[in-house]
Amino acid sequence: MEIFYIDSDTFLNNINISSLDNFLEEKSFKSDKQKIQFCLGRFLVKYIGVLKYGVENPEIEILDKKPAFKYSDIKFSISHSGNIILAAFDTEPVGVDIEFMKPRKFDEIFKYYKLKIENPDAEYFYRFWTEYEAGIKLQMPPKTSAVFRMNNFMLAVKSYSSLGIKSRLKIYELKSPVVRTNPSELISLKPVSANNKNENTLVIQDINTASLTSFSPLNLKIE
Repeated sequence: MEIFYIDSDTFLNNINISSLDNFLEEKSFKSDKQKIQFCLGRFLVKYIGVLKYGVENPEIEILDKKPAFKYSDIKFSISHSGNIILAAFDTEPVGVDIEFMKPRKFDEIFKYYKLKIENPDAEYFYRFWTEYEAGIKLQMPPKTSAVFRMNNFMLAVKSYSSLGIKSRLKIYELKSPVVRTNPSELISLKPVSANNKNENTLVIQDINTASLTSFSPLNLKIE
């Protein structure tokens, strides 16, 4: 299993934003932020699908309200929060969710879902919430789950594979080239490791998962 993510705050510094329209798929959005998140999510999935997993035609269709490759069995799940847009890839169905850990009325939210949790803090709440959302995206009972904290974000992954997630998960950041490039052309560029970059190539930065804080899944049930 692999997760690739984009930090839009830095990625878009060298990207012509108007060219993201190539990934709109005839959709419209109420805000530029929603549009950017959607387009970068679609770009990320298609780019990695073609160049990492050998997907010859990365056309995406909607199956059971979930995006999927039309001509490949590789599974993926997309999530975004704040400036982070990411996608998880696996050979079995996968669900992923990331959330920026902003202050909220955690007691009231747990009461709404009829969960009796005393004095929940941000970390506990976002463990619960990302697990819940990842499960919805998986759309089937998970066989394995994992939860991580990445700085001020919480990340949860659920998979239908019986293979452990923590032992095989790899996380990468996809960084834009130094030279301003149209995203419609990026899909034809080959990614390279961070120590072998040049001005016209996307860089894949390996993230050490051992450095991330990990948690045991809560597996709380909403009534």
